[in-house]
Amino acid sequence: MDIFEKISQFNAESEQLLWTGSFKEYIDILKKDPTPAMTAHSRVYAMIEAMGTEEINGRKRYKFFEQEIFGLDRAVEKLVEEYFHSAARRLDVRKRILLLMGPVSGGKSTIVTMLKKGLERFSRTEKGAVYAIKGCPMHEEPLHLIPHELRADLEKELGVRIEGNLCPACQMRLKTEYNGRIEDVLVERVLISEDNRIGIGTFSPSDPKSQDIADLTGSIDFSTITEYGSESDPRAYRFDGELNKANRGLMEFQEMLKCDEKFLWNLLSLTQEGNFKAGRFALISADE
Repeated sequence: MDIFEKISQFNAESEQLLWTGSFKEYIDILKKDPTPAMTAHSRVYAMIEAMGTEEINGRKRYKFFEQEIFGLDRAVEKLVEEYFHSAARRLDVRKRILLLMGPVSGGKSTIVTMLKKGLERFSRTEKGAVYAIKGCPMHEEPLHLIPHELRADLEKELGVRIEGNLCPACQMRLKTEYNGRIEDVLVERVLISEDNRIGIGTFSPSDPKSQDIADLTGSIDFSTITEYGSESDPRAYRFDGELNKANRGLMEFQEMLKCDEKFLWNLLSLTQEGNFKAGRFALISADE
């Protein structure tokens, strides 16, 4: 098979993975298998576990890392078990930022790259499928459509936990496009992709005098104010910050300790409360 046949086959497989349906149909999917509604931490842990493990001299070894990481079995085991596994179980460790520290060429960037590439591949599998509200700039979990007062019953029925609020853009679309009928809201399957800025975000600090917080949280599009009449209108906001696009997946914060502190305040709220402040809106939920 030549390269062009492989490309054609890859594109055909990608097309087969695409799915669009109503929120009601998405609920039917979760009734059969609730795993698509798992948290970002659970998704990373499931991805690593899916590659298999083996025990050597009383130490657990993860095959996910064995092609790129050597001699760090103890550190990797601690990373997976004490952070991702515990976070997947919704323990308090999930409220912490994972900070990788070590000498140059210690494998930090390699681990992050493997996790990002792994999530891209995993989202193409049945077990790693990710569904989002169609047209949502943050590709958010469709279960956020359920009112808080009604979530307890659905959680028991589906065997899931529903956390987070609907983003301002989807709140408006629910009223204007769907007349409040959540069962009609369109849901689509999305493939995590760093290139397409779906589920993976990367922030690199630069000159504090020129870098804008909008790089993290998005910004107001002032050219639309005359059209929509208010800076608080969700349609006048660009949800294009790295935190927005990393939702449902992984956010890489390079050289964090060199970053201006004003960029770190959002991370405090994000990790502790699961949301962050963007522009003139209330707190926006994020799962990453």
